[in-house]
Amino acid sequence: MNKTLTPFNTFAVTALTASVTIGVLAYAYQPDFGFATQASKQIEPAQNAVAAMHFTSINSGTAVIRLDGFTLDVSFDFDRVDDSYGVPGSEFTNADITNLRIDNVTDRSGYPISDFTDFNDHLTINAMLVAHMLQNKMLEAV
Repeated sequence: MNKTLTPFNTFAVTALTASVTIGVLAYAYQPDFGFATQASKQIEPAQNAVAAMHFTSINSGTAVIRLDGFTLDVSFDFDRVDDSYGVPGSEFTNADITNLRIDNVTDRSGYPISDFTDFNDHLTINAMLVAHMLQNKMLEAV
């Protein structure tokens, strides 16, 4: 009852099984070579900038902020802070925004809209105002 398998029969059965398996897989998976392009959304990067800044007194000012296509008229109060980089001779005057008021918000067409800013926008505006003052050396001039 012990049957001895010949190498030729084993190879034939293996080849037949492999060819059937490959044929079934090739029939089941039919890739699309049409390369149909899908419409993708145009994602624009955030564009935030200080368009103009003016000091109204020694510790307050007004500014025009561009925030993702919207124009914000803001007024702010700040304190001057003596700062340094930790190295002797690197002292400079820094600013800390203590009060930020959004006076007016307009869209791209110039139509007024309601204030939509949140806490994170206010932090960003504060950082932009301080950076603009430092970059243009406005704190030493007044």
